[in-house]
Amino acid sequence: MSIKLSWFVVAIALVACRKEPAPTPASSKTGSADPWTSKPTTPDTPEKRAARAEAALGRVAAIMPKLAKLRGLDFVNDIPRQYQSTDDFRKFVHREIENELPAAKAGDESLALFQLGLLTKLENLAQLEEQAFVTQAGAYYDPKQKKFFLVMVPDSNMMLDTMSAHELTHGLQDQHYDLEKFLPDEGDGSGAQKIDDDASSARRFLVEGDATFTMFLYMASKDGKILPITVDALVGQLGKLAGMSPADLAKMNAPMAESSDPEIKKSIEAMADIPDAVLVPMIDSYMQGALLVAAVYKRGGWPAVNDLFVHPPESTEQALHPDKLFAGEHPHRVTLPKLAGAELANVVFGELQWQVYFGLWAPDHKVVASEGWGGDRESVVRRPDGRLISRIATVWDTPNDASEFATAYTASLAKRFPKGSGDPASAAGFDRGDGAGKIFMKTDGAKVFAIDGVDSAKDLATLVAGAKID
Repeated sequence: MSIKLSWFVVAIALVACRKEPAPTPASSKTGSADPWTSKPTTPDTPEKRAARAEAALGRVAAIMPKLAKLRGLDFVNDIPRQYQSTDDFRKFVHREIENELPAAKAGDESLALFQLGLLTKLENLAQLEEQAFVTQAGAYYDPKQKKFFLVMVPDSNMMLDTMSAHELTHGLQDQHYDLEKFLPDEGDGSGAQKIDDDASSARRFLVEGDATFTMFLYMASKDGKILPITVDALVGQLGKLAGMSPADLAKMNAPMAESSDPEIKKSIEAMADIPDAVLVPMIDSYMQGALLVAAVYKRGGWPAVNDLFVHPPESTEQALHPDKLFAGEHPHRVTLPKLAGAELANVVFGELQWQVYFGLWAPDHKVVASEGWGGDRESVVRRPDGRLISRIATVWDTPNDASEFATAYTASLAKRFPKGSGDPASAAGFDRGDGAGKIFMKTDGAKVFAIDGVDSAKDLATLVAGAKID
């Protein structure tokens, strides 16, 4: 998807960095500097929103040179911009997702993610992503059209200019590093590189993290000057926000939602209906991504950040732990043996989605079980007899990391399958208790394998023997 900016992230940015004073009664009639402190005194109208949008887009020309100086990149061309109605935006999102996730593919992937435990109930992935983008995006930059669109129009010039700074940073990235090719799911397939899901998420961390970090600096800097104390303070603020769960962040924003623009209020309230498998990667790409870019910036300035667009992080582990990126630790490539039937999905979870998994099913193990990741591959196949078989092959930095993962995975099964029983590491396996077969697991040094939906440990042995880990 080419949609870039979540309203939720903008709201957090304003809470962390707002500098404008509380509005006077007079200012609240025309546009509150701080949207959290007062409600509009007169009803909003489409005409008023359109006027605010046009005024915000008119200020973009003045923002661009300041942003270019701050970011250390020149705009090659002007960035076209346009106000887009909510209805037109919804239609755009629907077309984009329908193109990327046609009905049949969406059904297969939804079932696969449910089978693997990333979804707590069977829901349509395409509909979930559409809901997430429609409710959470306030503006976006489209690499295909080379254009920036404003969707939500809050009654705050500061918020509007913040959004513009974020999207204009995407325009800079696109002009210098071609986002259609850099983000494989952004392009039409002709020039995009073929990379796995986790590597794609890592690149999104960079793209969104750069725009978020630059956006924060734009708010905090004066005359394009970046002081070390500014960066240190920003890292501290981002660290606190990045460590919060979506539920915690939404709770923190609840009081502000009551006094904010109706669109923002609706956006914050809608977060509760978006599964973590969709919402967490979206939020983390901004917050954790900004921490990644900040770490790289502190190490080598903008040249080092720019170099990431040439030599990008290869995994969310590298994005979440910049020290591993700096150390040059590369993920292992895992390949699973063929299995008779129709493959519904073949994915890489990476550290980020294993965090999501354990956050859902074994929260006490979330951090320790996902760290030390070295590589993985998951596949879900519908056998000719209709049985769903999911297979997992993982590799970890050390045997101890593998053991921690295996312990956490075993613990997660009791919550996922309340009627289940047994030990997946035993010869008898773990019986799901729902008539859909058993789960078997084997730890082999720094590797852990699991298979779900079979009746015999022989199927696990076939997986272990056939999996290839480079």
